[in-house]
Amino acid sequence: MNTTGTKSDKKIGEEAPCIAACPIRQDARDYIQLIARGRFQEAYQLVRSRNPLPSACGRICTHPCETKCRRNSTESPIAIAWLKRFLGDNFSEEIRKTPIEKYPERIAIIGAGPAGLAAANDLALLGYSCTIFESNSTPGGMLRMGVPTYRLPRTAIDNDVEFIKKLGVEIKYNTTFGADITFDSLKKEGFSAIFIGVGLLESRTLNIEGVQLDGVIRGVSFLHEVNTTGRANIGKNVLVIGGGAVAMDCARTALRLKPDKVSVACLESRKEMPTTDFEIEEAVHEGVILHNSAGPKRILGKDGRATGLETLKVKYVFDEQKRFNPAFYDGSESVIDADTIILAIGQASNLSFLKGQERIQVTRGGTLVVNPTTFSTALHGVYAGGDIVLGRGTMTEGMAQGKKAALAIHNALRNTTLKDEKWNDKTAVSDIAPSRIVLIKKEQKQEMPTMPSGKRLDNFDEVELGFSINAAVKEAQRCMNCGAGAFVDDNLCVGCLTCVRICPFEVPEIKKGDTTAYINGDCQSCGLCVVECPARAISFKTPLEDQGKDTLQAVFQDTFIQGVKPLIINFYCQYGAYNEDKTDTINNLLFFHVRRVGVLGLGKVDPSLYLKAFELGAHGVLVTACKDDTCHFCKEQEWIERRTKFTAQLLSGLGMDARRFKTHFISSQNGKEILDIAFTMIEELRNI
Repeated sequence: MNTTGTKSDKKIGEEAPCIAACPIRQDARDYIQLIARGRFQEAYQLVRSRNPLPSACGRICTHPCETKCRRNSTESPIAIAWLKRFLGDNFSEEIRKTPIEKYPERIAIIGAGPAGLAAANDLALLGYSCTIFESNSTPGGMLRMGVPTYRLPRTAIDNDVEFIKKLGVEIKYNTTFGADITFDSLKKEGFSAIFIGVGLLESRTLNIEGVQLDGVIRGVSFLHEVNTTGRANIGKNVLVIGGGAVAMDCARTALRLKPDKVSVACLESRKEMPTTDFEIEEAVHEGVILHNSAGPKRILGKDGRATGLETLKVKYVFDEQKRFNPAFYDGSESVIDADTIILAIGQASNLSFLKGQERIQVTRGGTLVVNPTTFSTALHGVYAGGDIVLGRGTMTEGMAQGKKAALAIHNALRNTTLKDEKWNDKTAVSDIAPSRIVLIKKEQKQEMPTMPSGKRLDNFDEVELGFSINAAVKEAQRCMNCGAGAFVDDNLCVGCLTCVRICPFEVPEIKKGDTTAYINGDCQSCGLCVVECPARAISFKTPLEDQGKDTLQAVFQDTFIQGVKPLIINFYCQYGAYNEDKTDTINNLLFFHVRRVGVLGLGKVDPSLYLKAFELGAHGVLVTACKDDTCHFCKEQEWIERRTKFTAQLLSGLGMDARRFKTHFISSQNGKEILDIAFTMIEELRNI
């Protein structure tokens, strides 16, 4: 289909907001659409092709994709991160990939954190031999040293890293850059390029009175100690200073060490706190007390030990220019009692490895200066990325820099300009028009099952328990497939207005001065216009919307159906149909005589496909669609009734017994109702 230079072609270039918002440009929409269809292994493979750490990412990602999800307009965003975790937990079978080429150059990666692992993963796939040098005895960097196990089990990190190691990446542990190895030693060993991804391993401190007192500890050191030993020396009344993710981790970790009280004091108001609402809510739910808009003035002490924090009430944190510039109310001092004070106000770099190396530039904030496009430093052959460049970044931001640096290293070594099309800036699909929000069916977000409150503080076991298959499919089916709906080929459109008349979401239009229809990003992928367009000018942008064609063909490629009589093809709506236990039972009971072709909305199915089933050898065709009150798409029942009635009349005109083609609108696709209908039809066909 040729759409070059058309309005529709430009619309194909739009990106789903969830993908555009992701630092690594994860194919969130597409893997969620695969989950919605029960194609879990394919979904995992799609995730893993882009994301080297999917199991870890599905747990601790800050999910900017969900912030931009257009479902926010109707009720709540798709649980994108949790769906990624679902795949990583249940379908992470080994994916063997071998690079097309093998290059002689060896690449040294400093640090086995997100940036370093991502760089090694992509370089290995490009064909390079990579060695990661890690100062700790295990991989993961701050994922392992900083993130508590109740949020991120270490098996999730290990499983992700194992995939990377199977690509041929070597990891040398207990090797500190600047001490055990240097720039010069790596060069002498024959490494052609170096990527520095050491992260921020130090905690920032406060320039206030009392920070030297006993009982004042630094957040990163505290988390590291607990994550490696399971304990730490704290008192009975713990106060965490800071309002970010590390502060929440420190507070929730301290709770599990059984003090009498854990509090958090931060400059920001509740709405300004620089972490996710979910993390804050979980901390409060577990018993953390919040002191918002409280600025630390000095740490109080007695006999050399901390006894509390004197604070000032905050006027504002950011000034009119949006710069961090806190101001306080005079005379507003108050005291928060504490015998242990944990400083979690940010992280700092340790640049001791740069000793004697003056060419690499350092910012005032202690981060490395790199070319923003290639991530190369001023020292030839040396690249850097992750927190050591970002300052305090997210896991996905670190991976993005590692991936971009890997491509830049390849281009430099090969003197080429290989590009990753995913990084091309595309316009995100705009917000849903307010007038259409009321036309979209509201569907409740699936909640993450969690460990009961009464049990979680007794251990460091994972709090979030993960989605079941049923919950994952149901959640994925809420996805509106943004940016991948229908589009019009201007070369075929005759401007007949059919699509404008029938769309239940009032999306297609013919703009003033145009002679062809236009479908914008508000398309919900119901497919009614695709089937009804008399000029066949409308189609879907994604091959995932196969409208049942591929599934039907696959049925008749199965040698087991040869000789089966009667053979019934059941076209059914996948929305609301998935229930792991029931579906397996139904499919097993129907297996011999009935083969099922599931489609996300039968409004997408052209009547010719029903005829095709007979042509291929079916003795009967059964269409089971959703009733209006359960249907994902509005007005779909009306069109299915029209089409199936037309098909029945056509078959009757050809002399076919009406019992061979039946349509039922039912409330469930996997219960007793479908069994009764199918078994009745089997008996009827046997008697024809």
